[in-house]
Amino acid sequence: MHHPLRSYDIRQSNEKLVLKMLFEHRSISQSHIVHQTGLKAPTVYRIFSKLENAGFIEPCRTEDVPEEMVPPERKGRRPSFYRVVSTSAYALGIDFSSLGVAVILVDFRNTVIFRENQEFTAGPDRGQILTVIEKMVRRALDKTGIATESILGIALAAPGVVNTEEGRVREYPRIADLEGFPLGEHFSAIFGVPVYVHNNATVIASSAFRYGAARDTGSLLALLVRSGIGGALINQGEIFLSGASTALEVGRTTLEAGSWEDLAGDRRPLEARVAEIPLLQRLQERFSLSSWIEAGQRLSLEEVEQVLQEEQLLFGATLRNMVHLLDPEAVLIMSRFRLLSDFLARAAERAVPHKKVISLVYDPVQACYGATDIVFQQFFRVVPGE
Repeated sequence: MHHPLRSYDIRQSNEKLVLKMLFEHRSISQSHIVHQTGLKAPTVYRIFSKLENAGFIEPCRTEDVPEEMVPPERKGRRPSFYRVVSTSAYALGIDFSSLGVAVILVDFRNTVIFRENQEFTAGPDRGQILTVIEKMVRRALDKTGIATESILGIALAAPGVVNTEEGRVREYPRIADLEGFPLGEHFSAIFGVPVYVHNNATVIASSAFRYGAARDTGSLLALLVRSGIGGALINQGEIFLSGASTALEVGRTTLEAGSWEDLAGDRRPLEARVAEIPLLQRLQERFSLSSWIEAGQRLSLEEVEQVLQEEQLLFGATLRNMVHLLDPEAVLIMSRFRLLSDFLARAAERAVPHKKVISLVYDPVQACYGATDIVFQQFFRVVPGE
């Protein structure tokens, strides 16, 4: 049985570069890598041999090579194409909040081989969250037969303000005792693999930027509306951080302050008016509804807008201020429900008509997919002097 090369096994940045290119392409030849990187052919040949001997790459069958990668017929030997071996390494992605936990396991071709989602009926505390995550990860490994030695890492998409270097949630009051707890250290000690912690709005925004509806934009401002409002800025593929912390906790934005005490205590934040529960409660004053799911089945967007005009304007004003400050090319609006996402996206279109607005229904599995991307980014990261 071979084990995946850890970051410390791949000492040369050239080797990381070549392996990353193989990972990002369905198949690629040595000559393509020579042409695209400027590395000398003997260097690329040596790296390919090392990676193949380590079990990371394998030759492709002719039918598996994309047509656009095949050179026109010419004299001489046709180049050999290679691809990564799907079973050579794996990554786990986890998304959690006070609403639930989702876990996926992907192979080295980024194919999901296990997924599970569990919702909470009542607000959990830290102990419950940790227990559920651990059980779901163990179930993923048990059902797929994957050993922890083959896992490159685990990435947690966590709610609230996250310190990515320390692997801790700095601010998130909806899960008791979560703030300040060393999530990264905790799960790394249990499973013996690197664990990365990031904000869930950030990882799904990164996923949309790299693979989804926002992939053609240079910069993206994303807002995720659930029990609160999280935000993320992606610029040229890079996640915006304030120091080591995710910074855009939009829901805490103060709308108005009756006193300095109100302002200092965040007593009138945007999320008190514009979030799943307060918006549903306002609709329930007019309509007999039990949930956003029922609202989506019974109400039109126009009916919702008529009731929630003031809240829509507040959201639009906040968004416009953020666009003035950050000037993204596009805005991504996400919630767990199509009707709510469209309602908020309509506010965004009116507030910033000069920007591209994308409306998505939040998918925890997609957030997990964005989290696994962080594992692979860290694995391929070139550290100066390494």
